[in-house]
Amino acid sequence: MNQVVDWKLAANAARTLMPAGPRIIKKDAARIVEELRIAAGEGLAEAEKISKLLSTAPSQTLVVDRAGWAKAVSQNFAAMLPEQANVPAMVPAVAGAELGAVLSVLGTRVLGQFDPFVGPRLLLNAPTITQIRGELNLNARDFYLWIATHEQTHRLQFEHAPWIPEVMKSILAEAFGPLEDEGSMNQLGERLKAMKSEVGELTSIMSVLEGHAMVVMNDVTSIGSIKTIRRRFEARGENRSVLATLLGKLLGLDAKALQYKRGAKFVRHVVDEIGYEGFNQVFSSRELFPSAEELDHPERWLARTR
Repeated sequence: MNQVVDWKLAANAARTLMPAGPRIIKKDAARIVEELRIAAGEGLAEAEKISKLLSTAPSQTLVVDRAGWAKAVSQNFAAMLPEQANVPAMVPAVAGAELGAVLSVLGTRVLGQFDPFVGPRLLLNAPTITQIRGELNLNARDFYLWIATHEQTHRLQFEHAPWIPEVMKSILAEAFGPLEDEGSMNQLGERLKAMKSEVGELTSIMSVLEGHAMVVMNDVTSIGSIKTIRRRFEARGENRSVLATLLGKLLGLDAKALQYKRGAKFVRHVVDEIGYEGFNQVFSSRELFPSAEELDHPERWLARTR
């Protein structure tokens, strides 16, 4: 039994290709790790206060280097994707090398990740956080809290909507279910084209999760320099989560559909209309989650759910 992607190879390739990050003396590195751990706890408190969702389950916090981040993300995806008996011999290695190259780029850009499939655990990419904080000349405490609030919001989402990881795994299992030896990649492409509604649902899920986390992190009032952080971070360019990016790569999804802004616009509209408590009904069931069409027309979701 194996997978379409050799995730161990992907992690190793990413580790080889990625720069280690900024050079930091041991004393400063230990301080940064401790500050990030503190920010993780404070970020959960802020996420709970703003989102009106409370955490009831334990979660691990891992402050990692870039190689550790790539390994953990690979483990996450290995847990998401189904194993199958008949995968052409060269496919996992080719896919692993390709996605390892993608991870090597993402590892220099992605700051954190919440992993509901292994753990659950919060990953904070210390070298990249440190590098970007320095490049943007941001207040360290404020920046760490801003990042942690975003990732801890994902923790709350998955706790209150345990059906979401199951839907994600189900869609991926259908997409990557047993393939024939001959023409398997063509078969996968045809299968994905036939799964238009499922892929649309996955796109909506990712967009709302990322948009919700963005709205919550930007509503933190205790971050004194939040306007500066937002302005400089947005000027840095578009950013997508590693989950959104790799799913887009695996499934051939339109990258624009997975960007934070689409979901953030939906969430902000709904929160402004009915508050976070009203918005939180999206997590209660699959049926109450917005469709791909409703994502671009939040007033239609409001009309359906009121």
